[in-house]
Order: sequence, then C-alpha cells, then structure tokens
Amino acid sequence: MPTPQTAPVTPALAQRLGRGGRSVYSNLLERAQQSGHPLIPLHVGDTYLPPALDILALEADPTMHQYGPVGGEAGLLQAASEHFSALQGVDVPTRELLVTAGATGGLTALFSALLQPGDEALLLAPYWPLVAGGARLLGATPVAVKAFQEELTIDELLARLDEAYSDRTRLLYLNSPNNPTGEVVPREWVEGLIDWARHRGIWVVSDEVYDLFTFEGVHTYARTLDPERVISATSMSKGFGMAGYRCGFLQGPERVLAEVERSATYTMYSAPTPAQRVAERALRGPGRSWADVARPLYQAIGQEVASLLGAAPPQGGTFLFLDASAWLGAGGRFEGQPLSAILEELADRGVLLAPGPAFGPYPERLRMCFTAASPEQVRAGAQIILDVTTP
Repeated sequence: MPTPQTAPVTPALAQRLGRGGRSVYSNLLERAQQSGHPLIPLHVGDTYLPPALDILALEADPTMHQYGPVGGEAGLLQAASEHFSALQGVDVPTRELLVTAGATGGLTALFSALLQPGDEALLLAPYWPLVAGGARLLGATPVAVKAFQEELTIDELLARLDEAYSDRTRLLYLNSPNNPTGEVVPREWVEGLIDWARHRGIWVVSDEVYDLFTFEGVHTYARTLDPERVISATSMSKGFGMAGYRCGFLQGPERVLAEVERSATYTMYSAPTPAQRVAERALRGPGRSWADVARPLYQAIGQEVASLLGAAPPQGGTFLFLDASAWLGAGGRFEGQPLSAILEELADRGVLLAPGPAFGPYPERLRMCFTAASPEQVRAGAQIILDVTTP
C-alpha cells in the first residue's frame, strides 16, 4: 500500500492576494468591539440611510425563488437600459448590459475574460482595494500608477503610464468619482487616458459606481467616448443604498460581455433573483430620486469632517483619504511608529478606519467613509481622530 501522506496542502492564495478583504479589518474590528466604547465603523463604504426600496415591500411571487438568467432578467435589463441611456445621453441597448452580483462580482468576472496569468493591469492609484486582488486572483500583476492627489497635469500622468506600460499590459483601470480620494476625474483626463489606451491597444475598465454622487464638476461616462474599448461597471449598491442586495451592471461591447457571461456561469452564476426584482422596481420608481436626496446630505457631512480634519473636501463619492504623515513624522503624536499604531489606538476608542496600503503604495494614509454611520457618529469619530492624533 502507498505510504500514508499528510493532509492535502491548500494553495498559497494569500501569497497572490496579499492581505485583503476581511483580514485587513478583522483584528481591528475585534479590538474595537472589546474597547467598551460605542463602535463607529468608518472603514467600509456603506450608508446609514435606508435603501431606495425594501425587498419586504414586494408582493409574494414564487418565481422569485427560482434561478434567473445568467446575464440578467429581461425586465431589469430594460429598466437599466432606460436608466443609463438617460444618464449618459446616448442609446444604451440591453445587449450591451450584463447584470452581475454587485460591481465586485462583475469586475472579477470581467478580469477573468480580459486577463491571463502573466498579464499586467495598470491601476490608477489610489484604487478600490479589491481590484488589485481581482487581478492577482487570475495570476496577473496589478501595477499601481499614482494619479490622484498628485497635482499632475494629464501629460504628466500619461508620462507615468508610459513608464509603467509593458508588452504584458492588457488594461487600464480608472475609478471616478474616486474611492478613496473623492476626486472626480475631469473630462480632459478621461479623453487623454482613453486616447493613450487606444494607441497602446489595451482595454479601459471604468469603475463608475459613485457616478450619482458627484458634488463638484461633471461626471464623465467614459464609455460614451469609445464604446468599443471601454467597459464600465456600476452598481445598485451606492446610488440606491442597496449594497447588501448584490446587484450591479457591466456595460460594454457585446462580444466582451458574452465572454464575461461565460465566466460568470462558473462563479456567481447570476445576481440573486430577489435582488434583481428589487433593482428593477427601484430603477422604475422611487430609486430614481434616492441619490438626489442622499447627495446633499453626503456632501454636507463630507465637507464638514474634511474641514475639521484638515483634508481636501470631497468632489464626489463617500470617502476622505487622510494624510497621516504629520502624525507619524518628527514631532507627531506617533513619531517613529507604523501606521498600525494609529489604527490600533483609534480602535481602542471604538473608531475604525481603513489602512492606506490597501489602496496602493500609501503607508501614511488612512481612508475614512463619511456615510457608513450617521452624521452624529461621523462627527464624533472625526473628533476622536483629532484627539488621538494631537500631540
């Protein structure tokens, strides 16, 4: 008989993904929960507001408990087509839309259609944390290109992209309004980035989940500038307050979405049928005005805490990307200590923030979501940040 072996070894997934997802926050969350202070969770991109539509308000329907089409239910696709056509000022046919299990599921499935092991993806940084892991999951390499809060011209940014580009580069990822900085990418930049990608022969992936939360300037829908090259991701999570429903959209060339749908069949299969029904109802009814109510509330608290913490006011989105270099540098409250020391002391006061390295090469930054808790809690959290970081 063969010699007995030890238990099977699990793949070294952590080596590819790095520290991401729940592991970034789990220890801090446990620490905050045990602190004895009220929990102020400013580390996740969520909302304190009730959603655009409650799933419990839907009438009983036995088909709600059945599988739906992988690419999305016809009613939702039609409602989404009308919604995006109105927003973007161009016709968005249903064949150029795919319903996904949130933007996260959609982007991961998209990467599986565009990337192979050994490929590279250029990510304008700082970036949404899970996008780097999505590339690594497929054996591709995410390449951070510092773009936001850098005071660059578009020519300077394109020069940085030239330096980062290689013959293995397959796509450029852009997120606007930006998570985590709150910057809105001007149209000139979007045009320049797409033109650069066109000359390089690569895809542009435009993450636009915060499109309805633009406070300053005008959001540019990237796909309207090059519908054969740009694939955009949007979601019911942000503009409709429905993060837990897991329903999003990809918009792109039909031939690309067909490949994404094939990939989705083996992973998420389809977005939850109840979530799709709620999404359709929201798009056709009360959801259309939800962001109009939320936007000024978000903008007001975002500007207030930005002023309190000495940060740039957000142009859009729901985040501040705080500069902790003065707190960590000479004369600072945490001089000579790592960023984790700030995060831990804040957790001991019940406040949770996200660490800058989750968003790229930012060892002295912290992300704060100013919509994940009520304005009163956010103000209290901001004051605790000041108390903890003041020498």
